[in-house]
Amino acid sequence: MTKYLLLIVLGLCVWWIWRKLRQTDHTTPPRHGREAERMVQCARCGVNQPIGESILANGRYYCSAAHLRESRSDDV
Repeated sequence: MTKYLLLIVLGLCVWWIWRKLRQTDHTTPPRHGREAERMVQCARCGVNQPIGESILANGRYYCSAAHLRESRSDDV
């Protein structure tokens, strides 16, 4: 009787593993939203932000127009 119970438990384990392997093959989540952008650092304050939201001037990136103006006033 014990060997029959052992075979049933072994069969259930094999069935459970087979189901888990089958599920992982088909459950690749689709990518939603926008793609990741390259991050750049503000030349004035050092804050990191996406390149699409930054301001490029003289080869340097700024997080806002105020920091761009402050940087220009420091150079003069």
